[in-house]
Amino acid sequence: MMERTQSNGMNTASTSVTLVSPDISCEHCQRAIESALGALPGVAQVSVDIANKSIQLFYDPAQVSLEQIEKQLDEIGYSIVH
Repeated sequence: MMERTQSNGMNTASTSVTLVSPDISCEHCQRAIESALGALPGVAQVSVDIANKSIQLFYDPAQVSLEQIEKQLDEIGYSIVH
């Protein structure tokens, strides 16, 4: 699910996406994903739901692409279900 939103009347657009990774199983996974994605430029918020094996994030597509986000996840060992 992707949704484009306007933030506080500013000129920056934010995209919301929910990704699913079957590899998420514990709090270590949660911390690793939140840390790795939170460090990417343009990623505003990351939230991992262990029970649903999902990642909710808000990012600025002008600064980082979904492809770059998925590549970062792959590099730390988390695949995404398409």
